[in-house]
Amino acid sequence: MLGSDIGSQLATRVRCCTTPADIENSRSLGELGSFCRTIGRDARRGEIGLVVGDEYFAIRDFTTE
Repeated sequence: MLGSDIGSQLATRVRCCTTPADIENSRSLGELGSFCRTIGRDARRGEIGLVVGDEYFAIRDFTTE
C-alpha cells in the first residue's frame, strides 16, 4: 500500500549536484519539486527526502501543483 509503512521500504539514493544560483532560481526549484513528486508517486514511495546543503526536506505529498 502506498506510503503505508515508510520504515519497511528499501531506500534508493540519487545524488545530483547544482549551483547556488540554480537552487535559488524559482523555475529550477519548481522543476525539482515536480521531479521529486513524480519519483515519489511513480515509485510508490512514502517519502522522498531532499537534502540541500545541510537541510533535510521530507516530501510526502505527491500531488501535482
